[in-house]
Amino acid sequence: MDLLDSACALEEKQTALALTNHFANQPKQTRLKSAEECNECGLDIPKARQEAVKGCQFCIVCQALADKGKR
Repeated sequence: MDLLDSACALEEKQTALALTNHFANQPKQTRLKSAEECNECGLDIPKARQEAVKGCQFCIVCQALADKGKR
């Protein structure tokens, strides 16, 4: 794993943690099953993201691209 891979992995962990912290004080959402793999790229979705964003179907990168209208 090179420096860029390490940086990307760290950013993904930090984003997942931020999402977890953000939703910790929110009312419980309807229990939706999150995908274990991204429906767009097929990469694993981290457990922290699955728990923080109930019903998520995309990894952080693909979701960000979708939000920007690039997917």
